[in-house]
Amino acid sequence: MAIESPIRLVEEVVNKCVERYIPYSVMFELTYRCNLNCRHCFIVKDGNINELSTEEVKNIIDQLVEMGTFFLAFTGGEIFMRDDLFEIAWHAKRKGFLLTFMTNGTLITPEKVEEIRKMKPVKFEFSLYGATAKTHDYITRVKGSFERTVEAIKRLVECGIDVTIKTILMNLNVKEREEMEALAEELGAHPRINPGLAPRRDGSLEPLKYDLSFEEMIEYLPEDYDEVMLSYLSEKSKDISDRFICKAGKAGCCISPDGTVYPCVMMPIPVGNLREKSFKEIWHTQPSKELKRLRNLTAHDLTTCPSCDLAPFCIRCPGVVYLETGDIVGASPSACKYARWRKYVRTHHGNTATSIGGLYYEKTKGR
Repeated sequence: MAIESPIRLVEEVVNKCVERYIPYSVMFELTYRCNLNCRHCFIVKDGNINELSTEEVKNIIDQLVEMGTFFLAFTGGEIFMRDDLFEIAWHAKRKGFLLTFMTNGTLITPEKVEEIRKMKPVKFEFSLYGATAKTHDYITRVKGSFERTVEAIKRLVECGIDVTIKTILMNLNVKEREEMEALAEELGAHPRINPGLAPRRDGSLEPLKYDLSFEEMIEYLPEDYDEVMLSYLSEKSKDISDRFICKAGKAGCCISPDGTVYPCVMMPIPVGNLREKSFKEIWHTQPSKELKRLRNLTAHDLTTCPSCDLAPFCIRCPGVVYLETGDIVGASPSACKYARWRKYVRTHHGNTATSIGGLYYEKTKGR
């Protein structure tokens, strides 16, 4: 009997989750509070939001067990702004979730490092926006944030925690791309360095003023960089146009600090609130019209993308489309720009366009 490869088995599990609407991966935004003030942040700061209590979060985690979730990521804001983070995380750990922590790391003390060492989460993801304090601190607008983040990374790597350094390339830091890759290697972490900023959740395009221009992409991104850009939400299909429909609202979702459920962290379309309904009701028994529409969406419903001559080069995120245009069926101006860049690179350097889309695995992780 032939033994299937691990990647093939993972793909089959994910496809089953999509077919049966099993939210195997959930991102839980525990707070929008943050001790940094990043220039490009897409979160709208709202001091009036009524955050879920410790017990409410635990109850939701219990519901996710019943729903079949196994990947659970805690994000913010800055998750260490919550004093009950470890109480919540230990509860999830005991329930068997594979945990990821997303943080800027500046609030991680030696005592917290020891607690993390005991917990052994699957992964820690740190946001780092430059190879130097000057660049990073300018972007975060907090002096000393670079040093504190790097120190936290060092401590967790020393404890044997799997660490990924996430960097969004923008016109403020793209010149340090190679230095950031070298810094991640020096620190013993996996680099995830990608271009592509999104509008703020309220539709403001202000963060996009930091996005790379076409000229900057050509000048500073290597020729093969499109091959490592992540498109983990694209559905695997032989039909190129089917790649424009993602798994959001089918096999994954995002829960906000006040219990609102969104199809994805990048798609702030409310489909229910866990203070008013159970997750099962929101997801299965009483899905909203917005969730039904998203699940029934096909490439044929898209207005321009399937017939576009840039389609073979395009990685389209429906969430970014929504933030940019207010709907999920149109073209994404930013995706079009990056598709033009990929077409330019492949046309001028003889690369093929056969491996864009589908389920990608980051080559930068070195695994």
